[in-house]
This record gives sequence, structure tokens and C-alpha cells, in this order.
Amino acid sequence: GLNARFIAKAIGCSVGTLYNVFKNIDFLIFEVNMRTLITLEKHLQKTRDLSEIITCYIDYAANNQNLWSTLFEHRFSNPNDTPSDYYNKRENLFHILEQSIAAKKPALSQHQVALEARALWAGAHGICSLMLNNKLSDDGFKPQDIANTLISKFDPQGAQQ
Repeated sequence: GLNARFIAKAIGCSVGTLYNVFKNIDFLIFEVNMRTLITLEKHLQKTRDLSEIITCYIDYAANNQNLWSTLFEHRFSNPNDTPSDYYNKRENLFHILEQSIAAKKPALSQHQVALEARALWAGAHGICSLMLNNKLSDDGFKPQDIANTLISKFDPQGAQQ
């Protein structure tokens, strides 16, 4: 439901001024998403512990629902227009997990570490998505308990029980 008129009114400018700065609404959302990725990266870099990284990710999603949702739910009208900076910045989130997994599992190849990082992130992302849509706690299970179970599959000593 995001549109240029709403944004222009909210920031106190005309729609024309908005389009002088941004090629289209996708590029405005891209700018917001880049700032969100930078903030999220800084948030996650505070620790190297897998459990804490995932907890930080879930907390960020819970406390910044609109930004988190925009980051992962917006589809560019022309995906080929998506600036490469976006993908590079998003990749940094995986690198944070990769560093932690590589430190815990030095015998894994770089490919295996990257695969585990993406599997763990996908699981944590699913927890966030379900949590934000109120589809997770209706049966009494808490998101953090579910996350701890997920983390225990990647780091048996690291999950807080």
C-alpha cells in the first residue's frame, strides 16, 4: 500500500520532488532497504555467537516490523533494475553467520559453511515471518524456544535452553 503521494505528504514535499530524487517508487524503497540492511548488519555484528546472532535477528524483526517486512517482501517491478549494492549488502548478513559457523566447525569446506549459514538464516527468517504474522505462538511455543531448537542443530553447545 506504499505510494508516492503518501510518502511525499508524510515528508512534506511534492510528488514531483520525490521523483526528482528517485527514479521510481522501487528506488525509494531500495534506499530504505539499503539503510535497513546497514542497520541490521551493525546490529548483528555485535556478537559472533550463533545463538545471539539469531536472537538479535528475531529481536530486530519484532522491533522494526515495517522495515523488516519492506526489506524482504517488496518485489521490484523490474528485478533487473535492482542495484547490485543491494545484493552485496544482503550478502554481508550471510557472512556474519558464515564466520561464526566456520569458527565452530573448522572441518567444513567453505561451500558447506555457506550452505549452513543460508539454511540457518532461512530457518530464522521463517520464524520471524511466522511470528510477525501471528502464526507461531498460538500453540504455546515461544519464538525464542523455536529458535533455540533450530540453533541447536547447527551449534549443539550454543543454544540456550
